[in-house]
Amino acid sequence: MMNKIVAYFPDSVTYNHFPTHPSSDHYWFHSTAEKPLWISIPKEHITEDQLDLLKNLLQYVDIDHQTASLSGKALAWSDFLFHGGTIPQSAADEVRFIQFQLQGKNIETEEINEALKGFFPDHTILWMKDSYGMIMEEKKEIIENADELQSISATLESDFFMKIAFYLGKFQTVSEQLPDHFRNEKQVFHEVMKLTNRREVFTFEKAFPMLLATQLPAHLQEILANSILEPFRDDKELMATIRTFLESNSNVSLAAKKLYVHRNTLQYRLEKFTEKTGVQLKDFDAAIVVYFAGLFKELY
Repeated sequence: MMNKIVAYFPDSVTYNHFPTHPSSDHYWFHSTAEKPLWISIPKEHITEDQLDLLKNLLQYVDIDHQTASLSGKALAWSDFLFHGGTIPQSAADEVRFIQFQLQGKNIETEEINEALKGFFPDHTILWMKDSYGMIMEEKKEIIENADELQSISATLESDFFMKIAFYLGKFQTVSEQLPDHFRNEKQVFHEVMKLTNRREVFTFEKAFPMLLATQLPAHLQEILANSILEPFRDDKELMATIRTFLESNSNVSLAAKKLYVHRNTLQYRLEKFTEKTGVQLKDFDAAIVVYFAGLFKELY
């Protein structure tokens, strides 16, 4: 494919190794499937439609965000993850990636970056776009958790009047396969962001059911709609209650606290659900089906 692109854009330049000082007058693309691995095309010789097509065919490299103002550890990680560089010498045995996506008007990237440095003083922060970036966390005795990220999200939303979603990745051994692992997690996060307006802390365990719900065949969608969702067509509160209960690990007290209702009120709603559907939420398999039904309703 690279040879065909080169033939179509005769002024393009190919590389087996990403250059130290890439030209900002070119669009840069990366291929993991064949050599040469990188290609640059003069911006003046490519149309918007051609650019969009190439972004779908190859990995687009935004050098303005991936190389500008980077130095030391951040530059080493950027080179390793995105440009085929060597493993950084300062790397820990295991790392994970905390991706973030911003949503709002007039996003103050520099100010938000400083705020993130305050929250994550020992971590490496890389920006790929004005609204998207990644925090690289080395595995230590004290690590970040979802509750802490949720608190950080609320603080940033209050201070900068914008929404932020996090994707808390898995710790992985630092190896030559790490860039591929990051690309997989990046794809999961981006797919989830396309599906929902929720701006919260996602993990693979939370994202996977959402992605799976979008792949259900038509006959299963119809069964969910008729057997689970139909009784709640005019009772959105009950469906929201059931979902909160399931997301609280079927803990009545915790779910009641999240819903700001009395425990007995929640218990009544759960019994009402069973009465309408015949589904016993104490049954694990039944709970999974109901949870998928809730996701299906949200996504469609």
